[in-house]
Amino acid sequence: MLKSADRAIVGPVDIKCPRCGTMNSLRPLVIEPTEPFSDRHERTETGECSCGSTSRKNASAA
Repeated sequence: MLKSADRAIVGPVDIKCPRCGTMNSLRPLVIEPTEPFSDRHERTETGECSCGSTSRKNASAA
């Protein structure tokens, strides 16, 4: 298997939310190694998108 080189994301990344279709511009964050998971991680586990959408995946396609 080929292993890709570890590279840091140095600039903003635009992604489209698969649930609601919103374009989100994400910036890399510097996180301290001792910092616990953020509330964003907890929200995604409960079904809320990072953009705030609580709709089900692919609901906009209906």
